Amino acid sequence: MASIEMHEFIGLQKKWSISKSSNGSDFEMQRLVEHLLYLRGIITQQQSEEYLNTPESLYLPPSILTDLEVAITRVKKARDQKEKVCIYGDFDADGITGTALLIKAFLRFGISAIPYIPDRSSEGHGLNFGSLKKIASNGVKLIITVDCGTNDLEEISFAKSMGIDTIVTDHHASGMSESDAIAILNPKSELNSNKFDQLTGVGMALKFADALLSGEFEDWDDGLFELAAIGTITDMAPLVGDNRYIVNKGIQELRSTKNIGLLQLMASAKIDHASVSAENIGFSIGPRINSAGRLGDAIVAFELLTTHSTSKAIDLSGQLEKTNLERRVFTEEHIIHCTMLAEKLEDIGNLLIVGDHDLNVGIIGLTAGKLSEKFGVPTAVYSIKDQVVSASCRTNTLFNWADALDTCADLLIRYGGHAQAAGFTCDISNLPELQVRLDAIAAEKFDPRFLISQGIIDAEATPTIVMRDAFPIMKLMEPFGIGNPAPIFLGRNMLVDEVVYMGKDSQHLQLKLRDHASIWTAIAFNQAWVEGTREADFVFSISISNWKGKPRLRLNIHDYFPVPESNLDRGG
Repeated sequence: MASIEMHEFIGLQKKWSISKSSNGSDFEMQRLVEHLLYLRGIITQQQSEEYLNTPESLYLPPSILTDLEVAITRVKKARDQKEKVCIYGDFDADGITGTALLIKAFLRFGISAIPYIPDRSSEGHGLNFGSLKKIASNGVKLIITVDCGTNDLEEISFAKSMGIDTIVTDHHASGMSESDAIAILNPKSELNSNKFDQLTGVGMALKFADALLSGEFEDWDDGLFELAAIGTITDMAPLVGDNRYIVNKGIQELRSTKNIGLLQLMASAKIDHASVSAENIGFSIGPRINSAGRLGDAIVAFELLTTHSTSKAIDLSGQLEKTNLERRVFTEEHIIHCTMLAEKLEDIGNLLIVGDHDLNVGIIGLTAGKLSEKFGVPTAVYSIKDQVVSASCRTNTLFNWADALDTCADLLIRYGGHAQAAGFTCDISNLPELQVRLDAIAAEKFDPRFLISQGIIDAEATPTIVMRDAFPIMKLMEPFGIGNPAPIFLGRNMLVDEVVYMGKDSQHLQLKLRDHASIWTAIAFNQAWVEGTREADFVFSISISNWKGKPRLRLNIHDYFPVPESNLDRGG
């Protein structure tokens, strides 16, 4: 394998690093394939076979989880004594799919469990005293959490005082304090360090279902992996190792699913379920499920995933479609408003924190993500209500929000999350000091990459060369996503035959491009066009889907720069 050199290409959107072999960019077939695998850490023959074939050996057995036997024994006791059981999930797609998964698994196990998903605006994340009182009044004796509960120490103690046992299944970072939970199934607890550490909440729910059912049912996983795949992709987990196997198997399930709700959801999103992909899930299915928890009632999405009624599925998917459209409108309004607030600041500094009274708490996370991209710094967007600040934090840099908030715990009422996506609440009087301290943390860990929007190009190659030499192998490299990005290429000197503006505000482009004798359909989202451009260098990836039984190939344009300015003086 030739050594890898990095070169630069500056497009209209961002600066890109180009990976080239030391012998230049004119790859032969085998060398281009090897190059793509090498960039993903795939070097040996064994690694290549494992990566391309996604064997079952990637799926780790749940038996290595600490507390697993205690949890199974307690669930068996609940079944034997006919106790009421509650599955308590978070209101995002990870929690909703995980709740649906465990409800289905417990029903198979012989327990008709009660689902509970808290309301985002009135109850917030995780267990809360009000919900526990409701659950206790229903006679529940055992709660299993999904995607929450690790740090809800007071709430779990409160449940215990009412005679309710709690089993936590979660994947959020845990504190050092002891919990009254009878079992904690969490890859990030200190006893499970580095085991399943990339799994999501639904991934942990799947492991628990596996442990409960696989000893009694040969087809224990029927209809469960498809739910796990949706939650894993939507929660932006790295698609490597265990997650890669879960998502790959889940997508295969989805392509022949019998789940009425999922079939209707895909139909509403205009997705041919026979060719559904990780991209479809991430951009269409996941956001629709998430929209229920952001603006409406998350139980609507849960019911859609578990219904056996076609008429009910049609009604519920219609509700989600409406909510998702509202989510798009609200998000755009929030982005415009918060961008104006940010631009009024004298100095954004190393970290951006903006907000206002009564912003929608279901939308501020999406807003923070967009502002982080726009301004190139870690961003928190908050809403103020009753003198309490509720914030969502995002970053696409190396900044770690979870660690930063942990450092400021004395100023916070509640906080949690991950490195790139977190949240907190605090008293409004603590906000000024919190801003100062977080900015100082960002400054201490400052890296130039905070302020430079960069991307990685795998290789210089035209679409014709990619399709001829690498596309069959690229199909085996799927599913693509976080941790396993789709290959991105730079096609030089491509001719532009047609430009069509799309979208409500003409913010998207549909292009007809030519390289050699081939003509390609291309889509560029949220990109302006330089009028008069007839030839350009394009940064692109390739996607293929089936529509009404026919394959459709498309170039996804990530960036471009008109020729001749880009040729020699702008990289290469």
